[in-house]
Amino acid sequence: MKSTFDLQNPWRSPGYAFPKEVHIERNLYKALLKDLDAKEITVLVGARQVGKTYLIKMLVAELISKRGIDPKQVFYFNLDAFNLIDLVTQDREFLDFITYYGVPGKRPVVILDEAQRIPEVGLLMKRYYDLGLDLKFIVSGSSSLQIKSQVKETLTGRKHLHELYPLTFGEFLRYKGLGGARDLSKIMKFESGQYQKLMEEFVLYGGYPGVVRLDNREEKEALLKEIYRSYVEKDISNFLKIEDVAGFNRLVQFVAAQSGGLLKINEVAKNIRISRHFVEKYLHALNETYVTACLRPYFVNLGKAIVKTPKLYFLDTGIRNAVFNTFDAFDRGGEAGMMVESFVFSELIKTVDRSRLWFYRTSTGSEIDFLYVQKNRVVPVEVKYRMTRQKAVPKIFDTVVRGAGVRKAVVITKDYLHETEREGLHVVFRPAWSAYDLGRELVP
Repeated sequence: MKSTFDLQNPWRSPGYAFPKEVHIERNLYKALLKDLDAKEITVLVGARQVGKTYLIKMLVAELISKRGIDPKQVFYFNLDAFNLIDLVTQDREFLDFITYYGVPGKRPVVILDEAQRIPEVGLLMKRYYDLGLDLKFIVSGSSSLQIKSQVKETLTGRKHLHELYPLTFGEFLRYKGLGGARDLSKIMKFESGQYQKLMEEFVLYGGYPGVVRLDNREEKEALLKEIYRSYVEKDISNFLKIEDVAGFNRLVQFVAAQSGGLLKINEVAKNIRISRHFVEKYLHALNETYVTACLRPYFVNLGKAIVKTPKLYFLDTGIRNAVFNTFDAFDRGGEAGMMVESFVFSELIKTVDRSRLWFYRTSTGSEIDFLYVQKNRVVPVEVKYRMTRQKAVPKIFDTVVRGAGVRKAVVITKDYLHETEREGLHVVFRPAWSAYDLGRELVP
């Protein structure tokens, strides 16, 4: 047990130097830094390999190298090592361990990584927190089925919850040396080709940090397929105990082919030859492990928007492409539009409050891809990727304007930047590559 702990905590050894490497700056990091001083438990959740452990190790380096705390104040437990689970879950023995190997009179920082391995992790954290000890807990895990749901119920008022997604396009651009506030009109004039090329790379291969760091196309594709294979093995088969892995994979491939389409459960069940019960179970697993997300229809005070079937998107377009085994969307016009719509959804989920995101569909089938709704403010967002340098305002906007008093709308195009007014509606046309700061158009 102690030898495993020592291997996981190399900074405790005399003369240890943290490795120097090029960091991918994540927007969430500042919030996590601020959280270090809070007494509440820091909870970090997200899909496998999105960089949770990487961020945690950055926090450790910050504490020791910059804030100057004693390395022996930091206790890191990766609970993929099962012999450490017994230690962590036995209250008295665990606290004795922290006291014995810590620094007298100094606040310990205890990090539990892969905490979904702990049965009833929420109750365990509640017990430790309610002891009132001067001890900072950071809890991280890859399955919100086991962590997010439990801490929501048991740690009310005792935790700060953070969700980490694959890189946003803005984080990706920053890694590529194009970060910071930029004048869209100047980019459009001088750099649009470069931004378009980077957007296409991002849409094809997504934002998983390990994939972003690779330059070779074949290596990117191989790693994405390995990430998905590992997810199925570790989360779906071993952890969630889903036995029909073949049926699960058929489901994933089916919804990958229809990413952004209406999610009709009976139709899915019929096509992949499994029961409705298991379709719902597998979809729940996909959503709760941060692989997919559902978008609900908005129908409050919008007249004929009666269709209540949700749409389903992949949170990372690279994973979707790996599942579907196709990385040539921009060579096929029809699929490019669908993939850009998925890309825009992913950017919105990562950068604005997802509870404010909806789509709009009438009983006749007319649809607006996304609505951002905040109190009485509704902003429609429509993806028209094939639109190039046209000023046509989508007719569906007229319906929403009349029904909800909309004053602003956004159209995502291929390469068109423009603003216009029509009958009291301010319409902003933006190229898809500018989605890195789309939130600025939506949030007042």
